[in-house]
Amino acid sequence: MRKSKAFTLIELLVVIAIIALLMGILIPTLNKAKNLAQGAACKANLKNYTLAVQMYLDDNDQRFPEPERCYFSQSGPFPVESGLSSYIHVRWCNGDVDLKTHPEYGGNLFPYLANAKAFICPTYKTAAVHHSEDHFYQADAGNIGRYEPWYNYTMNAYLGPRKGHPLEEIRAAKSGDVKHPATTFSFCEESAYVDTQYNVSGLNDTYMIPGNVSMVNSWLSAAGGNPWYVEPGPQTSPTFYDVLAGYHNAPSGDPLMGRGNCAFLDGHVDAHYRAETFPLSWPK
Repeated sequence: MRKSKAFTLIELLVVIAIIALLMGILIPTLNKAKNLAQGAACKANLKNYTLAVQMYLDDNDQRFPEPERCYFSQSGPFPVESGLSSYIHVRWCNGDVDLKTHPEYGGNLFPYLANAKAFICPTYKTAAVHHSEDHFYQADAGNIGRYEPWYNYTMNAYLGPRKGHPLEEIRAAKSGDVKHPATTFSFCEESAYVDTQYNVSGLNDTYMIPGNVSMVNSWLSAAGGNPWYVEPGPQTSPTFYDVLAGYHNAPSGDPLMGRGNCAFLDGHVDAHYRAETFPLSWPK
């Protein structure tokens, strides 16, 4: 009688150990490949933003659009935002105002973004969670009818119309007012996370603003006028409002210590650390 051939317990354990070893080798490699692909897609999205900004400038006497309304046509609430106390600060994750499906809400730059395949980085979209540490999000987390992160690229608040604006003293109204286009971004990936020593809010509006006029003046005074010496952190007072994202190539999965992509006024796109937030946003 022929004996059936079966795996012994030891042989099964050896096979399982080999599979586990292979998975341990392959998963980091696959994750790295995925991150690289998502980073490339993000840069492609932002490249379309550089083209949109340039077309807008060409059509508007080289004047920048208004960051507060670069996506949306109004700062006041739309009817679908009824019941949201901090509606502006949660538009990024409110599916009821997603401009891909609701173009009627589009602002002054939106028509130029027709070729943008997405308004959000795929890395962020897959990692987006309810950010309970952000005070704006906390105010309306339970009131958002359809939670859907759909944008995370925000405009540089130090660019745009000056007259009557709180930032008019430091804003660049026209492209010619920008001293170094290659190191000044028009749009960037803003951090969605709060680290109280570095920033006071996460992604919550359509524009990136490290600080107001008095904050900027105090930072530059302490740095001897050199913006590259102004970095967010415990040594900077007061704390930055917003900082660059950090989830690209972040060490040990820390979404604060990697880099965020920036679309620069000379047309190129590159990734930078949050420590470079202010000098890369400062147009003067």
